[in-house]
Amino acid sequence: MRKIVGQVWLPALLLGLLGLMIWSTAVATLAAGVALFVLGIGRLEEGFRAFSGGALERWLKWSTSGLWKSLLVGVVSTAMVQSSTLVTLLGIAFLSAGLINTLGGVGLVLGANLGTTSGAWLIALAGLKLDMAQLSMPMLAFGVFLARREAGNWRGLGLALLGIGLLFLGIDLMKTGFSGFEGAFDLGRYAVEGWSGVLLFVLIGALATVIMQSSHATLVLTLAALAAGQVQYDNALALVIGANLGSTATALFAAIGSNNAGRRIAATHLIFNLVTAGGALLLLHQLMAAVEWLADVGGLAPDAHMLKLAIFHSLYNVFGLALMLPWSFLLVRALERWLPDGEPLPEGGGMLSEQPRTRALYINESALLHADTALKVLDQEVQHLAQLSRQVVGAALYLPSRLAELTPAELHEQVRQPVPLAMREDADALYERHIKGVYADIVDFLSHVDVSLLPEQQQAMLNATTAARDLVSAVKAAKHLQSNLRHQIDSTQPAIREAYMRLREQGGLSLLELRHWLEVADDAEARGQRLEDGEAQDRLFAEAFQRELQQQLRNRELDGWQATSLLNDLHYMLRVRRHLRRGHAGLAQRVSTNEAQRLEQAVSLA
Repeated sequence: MRKIVGQVWLPALLLGLLGLMIWSTAVATLAAGVALFVLGIGRLEEGFRAFSGGALERWLKWSTSGLWKSLLVGVVSTAMVQSSTLVTLLGIAFLSAGLINTLGGVGLVLGANLGTTSGAWLIALAGLKLDMAQLSMPMLAFGVFLARREAGNWRGLGLALLGIGLLFLGIDLMKTGFSGFEGAFDLGRYAVEGWSGVLLFVLIGALATVIMQSSHATLVLTLAALAAGQVQYDNALALVIGANLGSTATALFAAIGSNNAGRRIAATHLIFNLVTAGGALLLLHQLMAAVEWLADVGGLAPDAHMLKLAIFHSLYNVFGLALMLPWSFLLVRALERWLPDGEPLPEGGGMLSEQPRTRALYINESALLHADTALKVLDQEVQHLAQLSRQVVGAALYLPSRLAELTPAELHEQVRQPVPLAMREDADALYERHIKGVYADIVDFLSHVDVSLLPEQQQAMLNATTAARDLVSAVKAAKHLQSNLRHQIDSTQPAIREAYMRLREQGGLSLLELRHWLEVADDAEARGQRLEDGEAQDRLFAEAFQRELQQQLRNRELDGWQATSLLNDLHYMLRVRRHLRRGHAGLAQRVSTNEAQRLEQAVSLA
């Protein structure tokens, strides 16, 4: 029954709305106005994301240095794009990718809520008095023309103009729609007095915002209805409170697909709106008295309800800031404690088979909002995969867990010591437990990246993808090598036992070598030279290993079957070394100089 209801409710709702629009042209006009307004916000958001290759996002990154700076950025950004939802979603994406810190994200959300007041003032002062349809015409014409250009800046400008034009046209249609209700029926007759009315209209405002996914759209509807006399002033104030509460829904939906870092932004947005709404309802009469006093000081007429509503909206958000700002630093610490960042498996921390199954730590749906955040979390996840790959390769070759602390000479001695049975881990099981899930998450994430990418971003994504594939190939080669190693490591034939010791030592040396890749993070020529040197070392070792095998065959120390197995395992070891080297070279190419120091410890090897 529940499934049937779930399948029927949306078609039934659409049919009901169609019937209302057929019954009343005013309802049809109003619905078209809301649709154009919401569509305009979407185009405006898209335009600002495309403009100057992500100018808004770079500006948001600047907000990470302090609370007051991020607060200012939140106010100005929301005033520019007329969407606190976009700024909040970008905050979730940027915090989840580590591009801003928690304090910057909290300031961004608080500022975004204050920035929403600009829309109320714009509409109250001019939006319902000027001919918005006439103003929208040139913007729509130029917007459509420029949006078809391939150049990012021109396309972004065109989308922004198109969005503003659609906003203006939507406002005009909403105004016309509410005016058309006159004589048909008066919504003002259904006003509810007292606290019951306040709570009812708070609920209506919240539901309208959740449905339209835009508190601005709800605010414009409220102002249009107020101008047309279709809603009472007291009820309109409650609708404003509800609109702010309903705006938390989008952030909460985005938080579901984010990591804990991104969820801190959604939690901040929810806490701010709940605290502000609760405080405003408790002090509603005092806030209304403050609005009347400010209106008297400004010389407004007693019936200037639209401007009074704009004053209330601003006063409401300033009131919320006054409640929240003194607790901002405590809120940041509390959020970081309640929603901690995920931690990778510690390297050298014991048996991998005893660790919980590993999945992606950094990639998340909210990062898909913008190319910068998608690339950032992809890099972080490939670095995570690189750490896991080193650990699994080391375990597959039965190398010491504290390999990073050994010198090459100490490694030479360690690989010649007996390996206890309890320390021999199954590479196939480790691959399934710690590698396959993370790589599957990376592949799935890449399939959902549908944001517009610049050529250099496309290349960066290709580099990260290739690096991940190389790392997985190294682990698979180590799996194949272990199938013989597990049987021959305790061989009674000295030649076989020594050969596998040498192969294990080469694997350990390769892992130790990876510590130095961050030193050439920003030097393409040095990276290329490292790759060439590594390939040359592989050739020298392979030639020496094969010469020794031939000598042992001639001396009858090995038979043909054993020599063939060793040649195959030599091939697997060379693949391990080559793919590890190439994977880390791709990672080093994406690591900036200021990140190298932070990541140095992360490259301590299993």
